[in-house]
Amino acid sequence: MNYFEIFITTLKIAFIGTFICFFVSLSIILVVKKYNKLKSLFDFITTLPLALPPVISGYFIVFISNGNLSFEWIGGSIACAVISLPLVYRMIFITISNIDKKLINTSKILGANKKDTFIFVIFPMIKNGIISALFLGFIRSISEFGATMIVAGNISGKTQTLSTAIYTSIQTGNQMSIFILSMLSILIAVISIFIFNYINKKDGLVL
Repeated sequence: MNYFEIFITTLKIAFIGTFICFFVSLSIILVVKKYNKLKSLFDFITTLPLALPPVISGYFIVFISNGNLSFEWIGGSIACAVISLPLVYRMIFITISNIDKKLINTSKILGANKKDTFIFVIFPMIKNGIISALFLGFIRSISEFGATMIVAGNISGKTQTLSTAIYTSIQTGNQMSIFILSMLSILIAVISIFIFNYINKKDGLVL
């Protein structure tokens, strides 16, 4: 079992899945902000993966993609994106909703253009929330098993992640592999949580 290969595949699937989730969440929020009547609908849709067993979400991805994403690492990333969506979407939505519009208006009154207003006023207000959303998505993607197993499978050297590799090791009774893979998973989790808590220390939001 190539631990380094599994480690890299896990990071690749999690990173891509996190960024897919981020841009999908941002797109939905922009639509909701423009068409406020759709908020309840999108709130329901984005919360659904949290309530459903991950295997159902995985099967749904396979079904709507007609199997084209099956046994591909990008399919695993999309599965991670779907499972992480409730956390990332909520975090970004709250962050954007908490933007102080008075500061934006003050910036405009003082003659700042849209670019300067975003860089010097809006971005500092949303920076921590956006980074936190990315880390939440990443942490959830790293630990994902059910949906990625259904969509991407457990192919060594291609789609096998830490979670699916641990499952294989348990099935075969390989105690050494279970220990090493678990330590790698814990290491990633601890580092991610530490960074998340450090970023949000001032806001009092910690895991």
